[in-house]
Amino acid sequence: MKKIVLIFCSAILLCGAVKAQGFDSGGVIVDPSTITAFDMFNTSQSQFNTMTARSAAMAGAMTSLGADASSMSINPAGLGMYRTNEVTITPMLSFSRSTTNANGFEGNGTNRFAIGNFGMVAKLRESSTGVTAVNMGFAYNRTADFNYRYSFSNAGAVGNASIADVFAGQLAAGGITSAALRENYNSYGDFVWSRYDPTYWGAILGYKTGLVGDAGGRWGRDMVAPNATTESYTTVESKGSAGEWVWSLGINFNSKFYLGMSLGAAVINRERHVYYGEGYRYSSEPALNYRMDYFNYDQVSKMKGTGVNFKIGGIYRPIENLRIGVAFHTPTYYNVTYKYQGGMTSEVKALNNVDEYKVDTNGYINPPFSERTELLVDDGEYSWNYTTPMRLMAGVSYTVAKQLILSVDYQRDWYNTMRMKDSPYGALYKGYIKDEFGGSNTLRAGAEWRFIPQIALRLGYGLWSGALDDDKQIYSSPVVYRTEYMSAGFGIALSKHFTIDATYMYCKNNLTPYKTFYGYDSTVDFASATYNSSIAKHNAMVSLTVKF
Repeated sequence: MKKIVLIFCSAILLCGAVKAQGFDSGGVIVDPSTITAFDMFNTSQSQFNTMTARSAAMAGAMTSLGADASSMSINPAGLGMYRTNEVTITPMLSFSRSTTNANGFEGNGTNRFAIGNFGMVAKLRESSTGVTAVNMGFAYNRTADFNYRYSFSNAGAVGNASIADVFAGQLAAGGITSAALRENYNSYGDFVWSRYDPTYWGAILGYKTGLVGDAGGRWGRDMVAPNATTESYTTVESKGSAGEWVWSLGINFNSKFYLGMSLGAAVINRERHVYYGEGYRYSSEPALNYRMDYFNYDQVSKMKGTGVNFKIGGIYRPIENLRIGVAFHTPTYYNVTYKYQGGMTSEVKALNNVDEYKVDTNGYINPPFSERTELLVDDGEYSWNYTTPMRLMAGVSYTVAKQLILSVDYQRDWYNTMRMKDSPYGALYKGYIKDEFGGSNTLRAGAEWRFIPQIALRLGYGLWSGALDDDKQIYSSPVVYRTEYMSAGFGIALSKHFTIDATYMYCKNNLTPYKTFYGYDSTVDFASATYNSSIAKHNAMVSLTVKF
């Protein structure tokens, strides 16, 4: 696999080519050059289950509970329940493991260390009547995890589809010719990638490394015979997370009603590596001047952004043991920068070296074909701006005999309200989002049992689903359509001032079916096999809390 070296350049989003008309293409390998509606969807999901160890152990069912740093990102009214000043930190380990309905290729796991939470709470006011308490908090809470890896191979069949067929269709539909590509160099001899829309860059790499050509004025496979047996290899690895820094205020009215609000500064950081390779087997030597044996295609994209949001919530205690909570979260308004680069290499044997390439003793072109794109940089006035869904949360909790707390939460997210406010390409996605996405439902339940005052045992369960109108449909890239998680933990009060909480959580994400590539119009239809993947995550976290 060729290692990609990133080369920084200025923003190059004023692209010269007209996007292909009449030829629809996509898939995991085809789409990484831009932010899609599915990137917006995947980076907007917040399950609220990787913050403090206590909230994680109860599956995030904290809307009606309080006195926990996670309250600032769930229901800030819970901040009003603090009776002391507090500092807490939650380091965590995350182990991700994936499965796919295909043969294995490279590893399917990633391991990460992270900080799930860091928070501070200060008492500003305390009274026995009226406004009983006013508390202020500041915290970082981790709201989403993007760490995963899935990898697989497919033995293929004679004459089956290759990504070369999709590349050829893209170039043909875009009206791009090899003659134009051969002339597309500056005075320094460098290929001018900025003259073409980045959605064509993969196809152009395919042309420059021998995958496709337009002999006779018709784009098709170049150094790959139509009857070749195609073996494919795919690896997708993602790193990063989303979180928010929150400034919160919680007010306690006579220990009956609690009101809170939070101003959030959201941060998002995701790096995605996509590798795809094809190897070719021939039952006999093809009638070609050059025979390609394999190619490697590497793509790297980096997405970073900041945003703002606001949360407001309340908790009511009609009787001592019952709490009812509700919270509303505004959309997060994100400004995102995006960087992308692709590179491709191929190994080709000269059967009839009409172009007089330098070859080695075995007849292979040496050095091999190797090309990479410029680094696409979307920032400044060419950055992406979009909003996540609005969110409503409601919860009820009940305390039994001052020992057992039972808590249930319901959360509704309106993903059809996501909006692309600005993009370098003028992409709006509004109609597509309204057609493909709906509202999601999240149910969380948690229990905490303090059989003695110093020790608490906790259990939790959560289920998220329903954001897609059709979770069996094949989209341009896989998206999570169902998340289920289970957790268990404990807390120990080592002294009046120091507490330790520990939690293990198992989380499973099911992805929609997907293809590595597809391309079709009224006359042709090329596509890879259909794949199904799921991602399981094992999280272990410990919260260390000091009260004073």
